[in-house]
Amino acid sequence: MSYSHQSALVIGASMGGLLAARALSNQFANVTIIERDVLPDTEVSRKGVPQSGHAHGLLAGGYRVMDAYFPDLFDELESRGAPRGDVVGDFLWYQYGRWKLRHQSGLTGMTVSRPCLEAAIRKRVKALPNVRFIESAEVHGLSHDTSAQRVTGLEIRHHEEGRPSRVERCLAELVIDSSGRGSHSPKWLEAHGYGRPQETIVKVDVGYATRVFERRPGDFFSSMGGVITANPPESSRYAAILAAEEDRWVVTLAGSVGDYPPTDEAGWLAFAKSIPVPEVYELFSRARPLSDIAAYRFPANRRMHYERMKRFPAGYLVLGDALCSFNPIYGQGMTTAATEAKALESCVQDSLDGISKRFYSQARKIVDIPWSIATGEDFRFPQVEGQRPPGYHLLNRYLDRVHALASADPVVCKRFFEVLSLLAPPTALLTPAMAWRVMTSASQRYAPLSSAMPGAQSPTRHNG
Repeated sequence: MSYSHQSALVIGASMGGLLAARALSNQFANVTIIERDVLPDTEVSRKGVPQSGHAHGLLAGGYRVMDAYFPDLFDELESRGAPRGDVVGDFLWYQYGRWKLRHQSGLTGMTVSRPCLEAAIRKRVKALPNVRFIESAEVHGLSHDTSAQRVTGLEIRHHEEGRPSRVERCLAELVIDSSGRGSHSPKWLEAHGYGRPQETIVKVDVGYATRVFERRPGDFFSSMGGVITANPPESSRYAAILAAEEDRWVVTLAGSVGDYPPTDEAGWLAFAKSIPVPEVYELFSRARPLSDIAAYRFPANRRMHYERMKRFPAGYLVLGDALCSFNPIYGQGMTTAATEAKALESCVQDSLDGISKRFYSQARKIVDIPWSIATGEDFRFPQVEGQRPPGYHLLNRYLDRVHALASADPVVCKRFFEVLSLLAPPTALLTPAMAWRVMTSASQRYAPLSSAMPGAQSPTRHNG
């Protein structure tokens, strides 16, 4: 096979890094992933991905990218008991006091534990003949050609058990930083004279507490799971129930603006009982627990604006959580990383000259969607600090109608989930035809929120 380029380096072997390496493998003769951890052979959580044991969402957009990159991936996971189905018909959504209409939308997804999904993808990336992994190695800085204004590689410190650490310089035509929220790119770029990128932070102060339970046929409305969201500002509590491989439920309770779920059993169950869908507490109170309760904290949405930098070195890109990390309650992280990997693939098909401008132009449009969704919802809490965008309150009133109508209208419901899954831009909810449908039908198709008692509606299937 002939390749357009010779060598690439990827920092980080989490989901973003693995997908970036797969995206590069068609165009680069040699792709090397640098990872601080020793990667496990089994499906366990590891230090470098502290959130991996909690519930993770794979939306339809991410499913499509991964399915294209790894055609046998989801067949294998399904054979191990990970449910695959319609993200609206087989997975349940309770938002703002109503169930979204349960119907076959044609949007396919899968619920699977993050360690299982990541291990399956890692195995496939390792099998690629032109990809190699360097484990237990820490990146100490960039190799940089000042005269050419180009990153030429990485300075890596190897940590080998029983031996003194050693430093190696790895050269490459393209370096990808996919090291997550702890990325050192801002300080590295500043050290080489490029300045620091602008940063937007929206503090939301989310706390998680997760436990794994035995899953039995017929549990939770015979579904793949569900998400029950808060109704701000009155409520700040959420629940995510995801069916996983080996007949398990991965159950995450969460609270925003400091309303953390307890980690003791009695307190955790009491928090579950406060969720406005009684079936949540009923499921947990009778299911057999398979794990202890694990906690996780997420302080803030954070977006790094590399696209605004006046100068940026050639041969270097930042993606995944290192570029933008969102409130994980909305389950957009893996799908965003997958979509960015596809953008990266399209960019490297051309010359590497000017790649940062091309990539960040695409990445900005990709990130705009989940960023506006996540921060738009978080801004509903008055305690969340940050600059509300112009027209925020007017748009929220319109979206309230969209949410309500999506409990009865399959057209509106599907369009909403196409946007959520990064398959359509938010403007798809504002087209003249959609706006007319929302504004003229809403008052006739749903009861006012005040008359809908939380939990009273059952997510039965819509077959019409």
